[in-house]
Amino acid sequence: MYLRHIIRRFARLVRKGSHRPATPVPVDELVLREATFDDLRPLAELHVRTFNETHVGPLGSGPTVATREWQWGDKLAESDATHFVLLLETAPRHPVGFICCHPTKDNPRWAARLNKIYLLRDYQRRGLGTRMVAAAVERLLNHGLTSMALFTEADNEPACRFYDQLGGERQLDEHGKFEGMYGWPDLRQLQVHLSTLWSP
Repeated sequence: MYLRHIIRRFARLVRKGSHRPATPVPVDELVLREATFDDLRPLAELHVRTFNETHVGPLGSGPTVATREWQWGDKLAESDATHFVLLLETAPRHPVGFICCHPTKDNPRWAARLNKIYLLRDYQRRGLGTRMVAAAVERLLNHGLTSMALFTEADNEPACRFYDQLGGERQLDEHGKFEGMYGWPDLRQLQVHLSTLWSP
């Protein structure tokens, strides 16, 4: 598996040139930095914990750490300026949240997709999710991606409330039904809106 990741990483470097990870920035007492392939295991473990907290509950379990490692391997191996994962961690490098974004060609209206955003329950309701989105939006804009979409579960009320507060436009299907897709046609407007929610 790791040989495949190395080959894919080399191919990406040849196509796009080397990528220098963004400088970590302080977020209150935490640090938001770019995840690398070295973070594969802790990111997989964090994904398992946050997924279970969000979608499963204390009596069940979702995908295993091994499954999450397999899923994240290619993403981290292919990281570049516009395919990125930002990791939120405590000072001793204990990860507590992450956000993942990448370009998309699924629909010409949307240049980028917010693929995943998770935060441990103990760190929610402190504005940290908003800060992660702000950092991701700034990075997308800096590289010419000016619109973004995401998909969530339509009945996930906390997530939908969060995206509504960020000004996300609910996208309706051909029957006029909301199935969990949000869109921001102009990330510059979202960036301005985010600046009103917290002060850097």
